[in-house]
Amino acid sequence: MKHVVVTGASGDLGTAVVARAVAAGAEVLAQYHSRPPELAHPAVTPVRVDLTADSGPAELAAAVPWEGVDLLVHCVGGARATPFGELGTAAWRESLQLNVEVPFTVTRELLGPLAAARGAVVNLSSVAAFTGGAFGPHYAAAKAAVVGLTRSAARELGERGIRVNCVAPGPVASAMTDSLPGEVLAGLLASTALRRVVTPEEVADTVFAIGAATGVTGQTLVVDGGRFLH
Repeated sequence: MKHVVVTGASGDLGTAVVARAVAAGAEVLAQYHSRPPELAHPAVTPVRVDLTADSGPAELAAAVPWEGVDLLVHCVGGARATPFGELGTAAWRESLQLNVEVPFTVTRELLGPLAAARGAVVNLSSVAAFTGGAFGPHYAAAKAAVVGLTRSAARELGERGIRVNCVAPGPVASAMTDSLPGEVLAGLLASTALRRVVTPEEVADTVFAIGAATGVTGQTLVVDGGRFLH
């Protein structure tokens, strides 16, 4: 893969994906909103764009310097843990916009470069899409929608040579996991086969493995240390 676009490149998962792409010898367009990506490297071009703005996805597409995009990875996303009864409508809508609408609109804007390279898209969902999760209904619903988006896009875009897959991490060593109350995190680990969170690097390795699997599309691969087994 020569040309990679990563959204949410300054987050924990985004940082690991960018580093993995650079290690593979790729040039990377790294989107961020407020905090620049940590990795300063000649192969990395940081682009500051607010993807929740109406003009954001088109601005990102305009910044792509290559004719083709081999891999588009959507690491943008997240949510603040909120119980069902305390969740407001604004937070619900914000979660759906950030986790579902942004991957959809960015992919739509990059269809030309993806088709030119017969490239791949990897969306980031979460095991919360299947378990409900500890972050609340807004996050679980949004990440379940990402799985549906992946399947629909894969079915429609396959004729253009574009593969669309999804990686669904379980608890990851990240700022989101760190924000959980201690007893909640302990409960998550107790119901995980490996009794640990996965690392951002393990997720990044999986992203690139499924991104390079030329015969695979429309699939969601869970990377959760065995939590979904329970």
